[in-house]
Amino acid sequence: MREIPPERIELLSRIEPPAYEVSAVDSAPSSREFRAAMEEYRKRNYSGAIAGLRAAAAAQSKSVEASFYLAICLLMTNERSGGIQELQAVIAGGSTPYLEAARFYLAKALLADRNIRGADVQLRVIAEMHGKLEKQAQTLHAQIVPTP
Repeated sequence: MREIPPERIELLSRIEPPAYEVSAVDSAPSSREFRAAMEEYRKRNYSGAIAGLRAAAAAQSKSVEASFYLAICLLMTNERSGGIQELQAVIAGGSTPYLEAARFYLAKALLADRNIRGADVQLRVIAEMHGKLEKQAQTLHAQIVPTP
C-alpha cells in the first residue's frame, strides 16, 4: 500500500454528514426518540442526537436507519470506533437503502484509522455496486491505492 502523509489522510478521511431525508422505504412510523434525535441531527448537534438515536435503535429492534445516523453522529463527535461498529452493523444488515453509504463512510473511518487495506476493500465493493457513490468511491480509491 502507498504511504500517505498524515495531513493527506486527514483531508481524504474528512466526512460531510449526509442530509437526513424521511425514508419512503420505512413503512413503520418513526419513534418519538428518533424524530427528536433527527431534529438535533438537522441542526448539526450530533452529540445531542446520539442518545435519542441509541434509544430509537434499541426500541425499533436495531433499526438500520437509526444505526446509520448514529454511526454518522459518532464519527462527527470523534467516537470513531463506535461509528465503525455501527456502520459494520448496518452493512451486516444486508441490502438496505443505507448499505452503499454505510460502506462509503466506513471506508472514510477506516482511512482515518490508517487502515488503508480496509478502506481499499470497502471502496472496491462500492465501485462494484454501481450505485450513486460509485464515482466518489473510485476517486477516493485512486488517491489511496497506487495504480499498477
